[in-house]
Amino acid sequence: MRKVNIDTDCRLAMTAAFRKVATQSRSEFDPRKFLKLAMDEMRELCRERFEQFGTAGHAAQIKVVPLAEMARRYRAGALDPRIGGMAHAAE
Repeated sequence: MRKVNIDTDCRLAMTAAFRKVATQSRSEFDPRKFLKLAMDEMRELCRERFEQFGTAGHAAQIKVVPLAEMARRYRAGALDPRIGGMAHAAE
């Protein structure tokens, strides 16, 4: 399993879209115009990243874990971070 953060890329794409609307339509003040383009850009960026990382089309393989089960796992310590197979090596 791998986790790749793309939040910075998403924020940059949205910011670029805001700037595009602001510079191309200086009289525009409706935030929905800014947000629509920003969401479209972010959606496209995510689609590209999912394809680049080889994760596109795998949503059906994700097993949903109910919130109550996740809470049980946290309480039991099953989700403690493990580095190199050792949990809390400094303890």
